[in-house]
Amino acid sequence: MEKKAYTEFFAQIYDNIMGAVPYKLWFEYIHDILNYYQCKADSVLDLACGTGTMSLLFNDQGYYVTGIDRSQDMLAVAEGKIDKRSNIDFAAADLREFTTVKKYDLAICLFDSLNYILTAKELFEVFNQVFSALNDHGLFIFDMNTITRLMSIKPGTTMFHGEGYSCFWEDIVDQKQERWKVRLKIYLDNRDECYEELHEERGYLISDVISLLQKAGFNKIDVFSAYTFNKGRDNDNRLYYTAFKKAVKMNQFSLAYLFRKMKWGVKSFLSAAK
Repeated sequence: MEKKAYTEFFAQIYDNIMGAVPYKLWFEYIHDILNYYQCKADSVLDLACGTGTMSLLFNDQGYYVTGIDRSQDMLAVAEGKIDKRSNIDFAAADLREFTTVKKYDLAICLFDSLNYILTAKELFEVFNQVFSALNDHGLFIFDMNTITRLMSIKPGTTMFHGEGYSCFWEDIVDQKQERWKVRLKIYLDNRDECYEELHEERGYLISDVISLLQKAGFNKIDVFSAYTFNKGRDNDNRLYYTAFKKAVKMNQFSLAYLFRKMKWGVKSFLSAAK
């Protein structure tokens, strides 16, 4: 029987399966984005935080962090990591409906989590909630897979095997609806039953995402090709969006801009060459 995504069974093995995910690279990139905009942030709202790895990285660097995720099972894993940390909290909430009492300097939503929002109406609802959660000079940074990327994924099945589990990961590509689906079959060594999940993503055109952000009230919006400071395009694989609650002016010919553009251009080249 197929279950909703991110159940307790996937939560148990998530960090093991995602062990190669470059969380520290993401943190460094986001930190450079903040420096580029000369943006100071003390508080971070980590949306779709999952098992809390990014939340912990920010908290370790002195940020106050609130992590929000719809899956209580993923949050249970995150809670188990925080020990006695006093500047991090987790809360279960749907991104389309969450509210916060505190206003945040920075909101992030990474690992193509917003591709799980399958309609433009619901994506606008997320943006609207984020806008309300930011302080007046707050910044929203998020990444998304493009339609090009999702449609380039090759259908097939991969097996993951770790301590105490086996997991069959089946990639399914619906070219007609431009959706990417992942069906998971999880076998835990201490249980006889097979647990199934179905994950689904869709891509959006840059112009549509920008329009929804503007409708929600965001002003200055930039789109970068992932891990660069180059202008993002619809035929890139992954995009990073930056959206300010209030407009800011930037000198894109400053030494700081040129340095970071060169730095991440080299990083991207070296990563592609591996």
